[in-house]
Amino acid sequence: MLTVFTGVEAALNIVLSTLNAKYIHTSLALRYLKAYGERDFDMEIVEYTIKDPIMNIVSDLFNRKPDVIGFACYIWNIEETLEVVRLLKKILPDLTIVLGGPEVSYDTDYWMKSEPAVDFIVMGEGEATFHHLLQELQGDRKFHFVFGAAYRKPDGEVVINPPRPKLDLNEIPSPYRFKEDLPTL
Repeated sequence: MLTVFTGVEAALNIVLSTLNAKYIHTSLALRYLKAYGERDFDMEIVEYTIKDPIMNIVSDLFNRKPDVIGFACYIWNIEETLEVVRLLKKILPDLTIVLGGPEVSYDTDYWMKSEPAVDFIVMGEGEATFHHLLQELQGDRKFHFVFGAAYRKPDGEVVINPPRPKLDLNEIPSPYRFKEDLPTL
């Protein structure tokens, strides 16, 4: 079970996921997101491949009972990822779906308008933006303050916030230290 450590508020079950090109690949992006946010949030990394059956992926993610799923999107996985997203939103309509990565960062307006199952897109470097987005999901929900994010208002209007300033690489914790990764390092 994944939790957010913020006092008496309800915990969010946060899953970070992607569909890798091959089983032997792992996603460095997901590990950076987890490393950056772990001081405030507990996040589970779950990876699949583009060859995995879509229904197996959806079933596995459904069984994890997520409140928020963040997907890393690339040219090699966008079609399969969107299939997963659409099915998840049908069976878990209250699930918050966040896309990030190069495939959705540069034509954000298109993706937000063409994919109603997507709630947010994190544009560019995602570490600080995703962390801030999780804080707002847990707190006041003032998404207009989350620089580097796009979101959909309750009336369906798409809002694309200004970009976030570049991160100082010295402030990003190392992603090479998670207990679950040690056997494969």
